[in-house]
Amino acid sequence: MAIEAASSLHRPIKIWTDSLSSLMAIFNPKSRHSMVREIQTLLLSHKHIHLRWLKPHVGYLGNECADQLAKEAITKGDTFYLTKPLSYLKYEIRSAALSIWQDNWDNGETDTHDIAPRVSSKPVGWNREELMFVTGHGPFPSYLHRFNLRTHDNCSCGEKGDPMHYATKCRCTLSWHFQTPTVSLKLQWLKNILTNNLSRTRLRLLMHFICDENILNVEDNN
Repeated sequence: MAIEAASSLHRPIKIWTDSLSSLMAIFNPKSRHSMVREIQTLLLSHKHIHLRWLKPHVGYLGNECADQLAKEAITKGDTFYLTKPLSYLKYEIRSAALSIWQDNWDNGETDTHDIAPRVSSKPVGWNREELMFVTGHGPFPSYLHRFNLRTHDNCSCGEKGDPMHYATKCRCTLSWHFQTPTVSLKLQWLKNILTNNLSRTRLRLLMHFICDENILNVEDNN
């Protein structure tokens, strides 16, 4: 702004600043920053303008006044309109995207919402087997029946073959059974498993067994 104001004058002008980093950026011929390149172009076409550095906070009257004006510009946003940094714009875009994602997640139809109610760009840390169990999207009769890949959703033992059945009731998976929770505590039961390393290991072994033993999902045509 100061350079643009000085460009209309036809006498030698010195502009002092206490921002050494800004001067270094301007004096760098390889800089790719658009604002820096614009300043460099102005200085090349107005050779009567010279930039100088001064030490900050040592009592220079002009520098102290500039600091005071800068503080007022920050606190009086309705009077001074400052260009927002790229980091701020990235934050705003990310926040808006997460908000839209959260709305879609809240209004969707999935049981996983109860386990992970808040969306995040950070991975939850679940592996493939744990994801299959939590979502129910795996080699379960209950899931295959939804897509007409089975005529019924029963396990080979006769009960509904969903993840909870294999984890607590099926006689074919006794080695990996967990204690059966009450209906009201089912969600907390699952959260406890996913936050305990030993329980997660047992859950992964259970899922490996279900995936390997196709007999659990074979239909009894008799």
